[in-house]
Amino acid sequence: MHSRFLPLHPQTRQKLLRLKQEADRNGIYRVSRRIHAVLLNADGYTSGQIASLLGAPRSRVSAWLRSYAQDGLAGLQEGTHTGRPPALDSLDRRILADIVDSGPVSYGFLSGVWTSPMVARVIAEEFGVRYHAGYVCHLLHDLGFSVQRPKRLLVRADPVEQARWRQHIYAGIKASCRSGSALVFEDEASFRQDSTLHQTWARSGCQPRVPNTGERKSVKVFGCVEVYSARLLFHYEPVFNAETYLRFLEQVARAYYPRPLHYIHDRASYHRDPQVADWFREHRCWWHTHVLPKCSPEDNAAEPLWKHVRLQGTHNQYFAHVRTLWNTLTRLFRSIQRAPDQIRGYLRPFQ
Repeated sequence: MHSRFLPLHPQTRQKLLRLKQEADRNGIYRVSRRIHAVLLNADGYTSGQIASLLGAPRSRVSAWLRSYAQDGLAGLQEGTHTGRPPALDSLDRRILADIVDSGPVSYGFLSGVWTSPMVARVIAEEFGVRYHAGYVCHLLHDLGFSVQRPKRLLVRADPVEQARWRQHIYAGIKASCRSGSALVFEDEASFRQDSTLHQTWARSGCQPRVPNTGERKSVKVFGCVEVYSARLLFHYEPVFNAETYLRFLEQVARAYYPRPLHYIHDRASYHRDPQVADWFREHRCWWHTHVLPKCSPEDNAAEPLWKHVRLQGTHNQYFAHVRTLWNTLTRLFRSIQRAPDQIRGYLRPFQ
């Protein structure tokens, strides 16, 4: 009799891994073990092998796999042992959703992370209903919640200023470029010799390892990208200051003069240096400078360029010497200059 293995789509596998980690964090170990059994089966392990690895009866492993094949993830979830729990009515559900939206700290918890046992405690205190933590996961999904990684919010950002930039100022800049002016965003980035780590495919149980020199050397780059043509200019310097920034501005000027240019940069201190301000005034007959709202990297079209370069060339890479890193960055930047289509997708939201 041939063993049967569950086919898992890569996205389904990732979802199961996340749910297993969540179950482990929440102490729902039986659900975690069932998900583990499904993942092992998809990797080619038989029921007998899984039973041996997990210390469970083979018949129970077979039942878990059969439940997943028939009912999907719902077939692995923890049931309750005292009959069906009383359902919350629509008003109770709305109140619960408002509490979850407000965050655990607002409710009185010390932690800023919601877990299903914490939500179960809230339900018991607010509505007098006791749910198993495993059922709470189902309930939260039904209410439209999912496990997510928070996005950092820069507290010094001014939402009013950002809205004014997006709705009025930048719209006017784009309109003025219809006559043939270039629209360019500038930014700087430091690439450390120590590798930055990123998720990648690897054999289960074999976590990839990336050598690390412990060196804190870095390569510093000025860069600007033209929104409509995806033209890229870059320039290396040992430090970021007014003097090195002026050298980069001269490079940009040589590349664009006499074509009218709308140049957008952030509020870095050396961008506001008196020498830099004098340089902009000397070139204002064709060079128009605009300053982004403070703490608004998402409004800078050059920011995604660095993400692309790290993904394509520096993540999970070992650089024995800083010169090797420099060569890798140069190769990537020149590749973009030769084939700008590879970054056009990042620029589309700014067009």
